[in-house]
Amino acid sequence: MKNTYRLILLGLLMLGIVYAGTEPQKKCDEDKAWKYKPIDLCKFTVNIDVGHYIQLKECHKRKIELKQVDCREIDKDGGCFPCYKDSDTFKVRANFPAIFTASIDTSVDDKEMLKDVKLYFENDVNSIKGTGEWEELTLCLEAWNVEIWKSAGTIGIVDVGEITIQVRCPDETEDVPEDDTEDKEKSEG
Repeated sequence: MKNTYRLILLGLLMLGIVYAGTEPQKKCDEDKAWKYKPIDLCKFTVNIDVGHYIQLKECHKRKIELKQVDCREIDKDGGCFPCYKDSDTFKVRANFPAIFTASIDTSVDDKEMLKDVKLYFENDVNSIKGTGEWEELTLCLEAWNVEIWKSAGTIGIVDVGEITIQVRCPDETEDVPEDDTEDKEKSEG
C-alpha cells in the first residue's frame, strides 16, 4: 500500500514539474534595464459569444394611416368601395441575414372595420443582408370593403388594427440578398 502511495505522489510530482515547465517564464537579471519597466509575460485572446442582434429603428413611431383611394388603384372594382391604402418605410439592422413577415390584427376593438386587407412588402422585398448597416424595408397595406359606418359617429383618426412585424433567420432553401459591394467594385474597376 505504501508503494502505491509513493507511486501516486511521484506521478503527481512529475506532472507538476511538466506542467510548471509549460508556463511562460522570464529570467530577471539584476543588471537589466527592464527591472523597473513592465515586460510582456503572456498574451492571450479574448472571446465573446455573440448572438443574433436586430434592431428596428424607432418602432414606437411606426404607423400606417390609411387614406381613401380609387379602388382601381389597388386593383379592385367599384363594388369594393370604399378602398384605402398606405405604406410605411422603416429601417432595420442586424448582424445576420434576416427575413421579415408581417401580420395585422383587425380586432383591436369590437368594431372590426377592416373587412378585407392585403398586407405586403413593397416589390416583394422582405429580407436584409445583415451587414450591421441600416437597411430599408417598406410595408404596404391595402383595404377594401371597409365598414366605416362602424365608427359609430367618430370622425377623424380611428385605430382600426395593429401590425406585428416578425423576423427570422433564413433556412438553407431561401435566398437572401447578398452583399454586392465586391461585384460593384469589380464592375467599376
